[in-house]
Formats: sequence, structure tokens, C-alpha cells
Amino acid sequence: MDVRAQILEQINNLWQKLSKWQRASILIIVVLFIIMIIAILLFNKPQMEILYSGLSPENASAITAKLKEENVPYQLTDEGTTILVSAKDKYQLRLDMASEINLSGVVGFESFNETRFGETDTDKQVRFLVALQGELTRTIEHLDAVETAKVHIALPQPSLFIRDEKEATASVLLRLKPYASLTPGQVKSIMSFVSHSVEGLKPENVTVMDVNGNLLSENLVESTGDTAYISANQLALKQEYEKKFAQSIQTMLEEMRGAGKAIVRASISMDFDRVETHSEKYMEPVVRSEQIREESSSGNSQTVGGNPADENMAGPSYGGTGSGSSEYELTETTTNYEVGKTIETKIAAPGKITNISLAVIINGELIPEEESKIKDAVAKAAGINTERGDQITVVGIPFNNEDTTKLEEALAKRESYLQRMEIIKMLRAPLIILLLIGITFFVVRRIANRDYSSYAETGPQEVAAINNDELGVELDLTPEALEKKNLQKQIDNIVRKNPEEVAKVIKTWLAEE
Repeated sequence: MDVRAQILEQINNLWQKLSKWQRASILIIVVLFIIMIIAILLFNKPQMEILYSGLSPENASAITAKLKEENVPYQLTDEGTTILVSAKDKYQLRLDMASEINLSGVVGFESFNETRFGETDTDKQVRFLVALQGELTRTIEHLDAVETAKVHIALPQPSLFIRDEKEATASVLLRLKPYASLTPGQVKSIMSFVSHSVEGLKPENVTVMDVNGNLLSENLVESTGDTAYISANQLALKQEYEKKFAQSIQTMLEEMRGAGKAIVRASISMDFDRVETHSEKYMEPVVRSEQIREESSSGNSQTVGGNPADENMAGPSYGGTGSGSSEYELTETTTNYEVGKTIETKIAAPGKITNISLAVIINGELIPEEESKIKDAVAKAAGINTERGDQITVVGIPFNNEDTTKLEEALAKRESYLQRMEIIKMLRAPLIILLLIGITFFVVRRIANRDYSSYAETGPQEVAAINNDELGVELDLTPEALEKKNLQKQIDNIVRKNPEEVAKVIKTWLAEE
């Protein structure tokens, strides 16, 4: 007979020899054990997290094929555009996929790592252009505000005649991240980057647009200058000043009055003219050099008249006829002066604040004293100068916080719900196990504590008859069966006498399983 059949027959014989309550106990224990195993498997199911989202059908197909090849369990959501995997394997799988699958679909200069036989110069030129577009795309996608990018370059065919030559052009399509935007300066930097990466490409021939059809590069570069760019930059600077001013004042007021109980708006006028001032100052004259010339003469002199040349000289002059003694002295001083001069040049940088206007709204009614204190504090913090026309207004008006209150209540309920679910998630597996153990213990104890008082009421004759019947049955049994029956009786006696110890043993078995 087959060994399997023998085992089944022995199990069947043993099962037939068991009493009803023994069979029920075994069935209950087996069912509870199976339920416990299923519960443990369900509650220990690995937590799935996003591996990739927003995938194209091609990328999703390549990734799922790789996961199947490596026998990694996964789930598809969002119509197949999102792939979920086990949380513990997520990061390692990303590294593996990045090294084996090109998710971006962009081909760069790595395409030249392989040699292609029979490739013509035209094929190489086309492949180089595709690789250049791919490298530019990858670089632009490194910008914080850019999610994806696409670069197209149009290179004209070389011509023998200069008049027939055309200029190179390029187009850049950007998909920005949610709530992200590019400043005019960032757009201009993209245009400059692309133009300097392509030979013969001018910045004004680069077009930048987003996926919504907005032309971001319009009027940023002009042949006569960067006027439009400067105007946009000035507007951005003005808005940034106003934002920082308002945030600084609002933070101070919220510390005084409470969060959400103050609103501040600022309007700042700025002078972006570049002013250059030249001034000259003359100092007191300073002697640079001085020359002194002295002449003297004495003796007899016979002259008819004076020397004509001496008439032009300073000092006494003598003339006449006859003889006699004569003398003269001549002193001549020449002084040169140097006049000091200071030249001063001042260049006023653009962006000077010319006027500040602040509007402050406080939640609730304000008494005049409070309004005056708040106004003084804000004026000091903002540097209000009334002489240049700065203005500040403080108003107390009750806010309509109905929507805010509802939102806060909803967030509080959501937070409380998440906390409860987290606690339940942590405790449900141990609670279920304890519940199953308790049910098993209760059932076994009920069976062990069955009422056998009916046997006590049986008279001697009935007992003798029962014993004779049992003895007859035992005489018909084989030695092996008789041994099993005796062992069964011993187990029954142990269960009746020590039900708590038996329950502990069963608990130990369940814990080991």
C-alpha cells in the first residue's frame, strides 16, 4: 500500500477514535491558527511607495519589464503612469533603473561612444546635432524651476555666397514645476547659454516658451539695448522690496497681536536713474617759487642824459650834464603761485527709495492709544521719513475668519484621524493575536471544565455495565490501538485536572508557530 494512503488511513482511524469534543477542539484550534496566519500575512504586507510617476507608456513598459525580470513585486496606478514598489526597495531600484534605462529619452554625446561603420559625414553631422540638443536639454533641466525641457536647433546649410547665408536659430520648450516661474534674468541666461553653445547662434535668435504657449523671451533682447530687460528687472526689484518690507512689518505685528491678526501692504517708489555728479573746488593759492634780483652802483658819472634802457627799469633814474658822483639800487622780486583744485565725481547707483507708503490692518477695533503706538512702532521699523512724503495708515477692522476657522477645524480633524489610524495600525496585529489566543484559551477551558456530574449520578449497576462494555471494546482492540486509547485517557485526565497548564502549553505552541 502506498505510504501516503497508509498515513491518511492512520489519521482517519485516529480521528474516528476521538470524541466529539476532542474533534471540535482540534477544529477550532486549526481554524484559529489559520486565521492568525492570514492576519499576520495581511498586516505584514509591505508598504508600497511611488517608484516613478508621470511616466510615458514607453518608459512605464521598460520599467515594468525590468521589474518582472528581477521578480520585484509592483503595482500600477494612475492609468499606468505611476509605479509603486516596496518602500525598502525603492531607492535601490531607482539607482538600478537610472543605470540601465534612459527614462528621459534624451540622447547626448554618449552616442559617439560606439563606432558606426559606413556612416557618412552627413550622418555624423545629424548625430552631432541630436547629441548637442540632448546635452542642452539635460543642462537646462537642472534649473530648479524647470521640470522638463526640449531644445531644437536649426543650422543653415553653408552657402558659397555671403548674401545667401542664413543665421542659425534655436527654440527651447519648457515645462515648469507647479507654482514655479522664471524671472526675465533667468530666461535671458537660458538664451545666452544656448547661443554660446552653438556656433554662429545669436541670443536674439533663441526663442523660449513654456508648454502653455507663453513666449518668455519676447522683447528681452533688442538690437538697441536691453531696455525691456532692464524694465522687467526693475519691476521685479521693486516687488521684492515691497514684499520684504511688508513681511518684516507683519512679522513684528503678529508677534504683538498674534498670528494671522495683522495684514501689511507696502508701496515703494524707487528712482532707477543713474546720476553722475562732477564738482571742482579751488583752494587757497600756494607759493610755488620766488625769485629776487638786486642791483646796486656808485661812482663818478658824466652823462648828458639817461640811458633809454634804464627808463624801463624800476628804481631811480638820473639825468643831466656835468660831472659828479652817482649811485643807485635795484631790487626785483618774481613770485609764482600754485592754485589747488579738487575734482570730485559722484555716481548715484540706481534703486534709491524715494517714497514709502504703508497700510496696516489689525484684526479688531483699536482705541486711539493703541493705534498711535502701533503707528509709531511701524514708522520706526520701516524708517518712515515724513519729509520726503512717506505715509503710513493703521486701521482696526474685524477680520472674516469663517473660512480660516473651518480650514483649521478640518486640518485638526484630519490630523487627529491620521494619528488614530497610525495607532490602530501599530496595535492591530498584536491585538488580533491576543484576541485569537484569548478565544483559544476560552474554548479549551470550557471544554476542559465540562460538567461530568452525570457520571456521578450513575448507579453501581450502570457503572458496571459501562465498564463491562468498555472492557469488551478494549478486548477487541489491537495492542497499538489499546495503547493509543490509554494515552488518550491520560491526556483527558490531565486536561480535566490541570486546564490552566494545558492552556499555557497551547499558548506556547501558538507563539512558536
